[in-house]
Amino acid sequence: MDNELKKPIDFVNIEGQKLHVNIIGDGEAIVFLHGGPGSEHRFFLPHVLPLAQKFKLVLYDQRGCGKSEHAKSNTYSMIDEVKTLELLRKELKLEKMNLFGESWGSMLALLYATTYPARVNKILLTAAIGVTAKGYKTFEKELLKKISLKDKIKFFKADKKMKKGSGTYEDILNILDPYYVFSVDILKRKEKSSINSFVNQLIGEDIKNNYDLGSEVHKLSEIPILVAQGSHDIITPAKIKELLIKYIPHAKLIEIENCGHWTVVEKPDKMNTLAENFFGPPLVRTGALTEQ
Repeated sequence: MDNELKKPIDFVNIEGQKLHVNIIGDGEAIVFLHGGPGSEHRFFLPHVLPLAQKFKLVLYDQRGCGKSEHAKSNTYSMIDEVKTLELLRKELKLEKMNLFGESWGSMLALLYATTYPARVNKILLTAAIGVTAKGYKTFEKELLKKISLKDKIKFFKADKKMKKGSGTYEDILNILDPYYVFSVDILKRKEKSSINSFVNQLIGEDIKNNYDLGSEVHKLSEIPILVAQGSHDIITPAKIKELLIKYIPHAKLIEIENCGHWTVVEKPDKMNTLAENFFGPPLVRTGALTEQ
């Protein structure tokens, strides 16, 4: 599997901009939507690679993220990301997509599916946030509650330095990352990846002001949806019932035990098994039926 990571980097042209796409394996496609906003597809690697034995993994960096080109207009929004995903689907000639959305990517998956329901086969959400801006605001509030006073002081100092240009977003992440996981030892497993703070800020503001799928969720009624939430996620399984399952009652919620926000990093075997069973073909029972 290590050789898979050494495949050449591919770019596709989306309306005159280069989008970095990494396709691994063969079979039915699973399209991965990374979080952030502003992160990159490397978050999923190498953790999801075992799935490439049975599926084609389509990983890409959203506009302005990772190795994808920055938007020429230097503007970023939820609608733009939905449009980019639809253009990518057309470019890759996928009739319907299986979507695997993580954190902000879970919101993008729902945004896309309510816009193009006929183009979605199944959706797996993890580290889910919800169907309205309330989830995003709840995430921020709950994260702040978790942070120690000492780290809050460090955070505000790092934020001030970054705004002045003498600090980096990485300094902030070094303070926050331990609060995203159940065990800090897990951080050793996380591959180093970049985050575009400008994209994070603009899409974050857009979410707070405009993210509301409450009147759109009926469009998801024919799409199988699985939600895998860490037991110790910043938004707990109990909270995600209120923020998401209440609106999409046919979605199945699975709690990933002893796990924080980064389920893919912390519990890769569990997540890969769930994804394989969910996205794979239904089991066919064979043999004669016995009377009860």
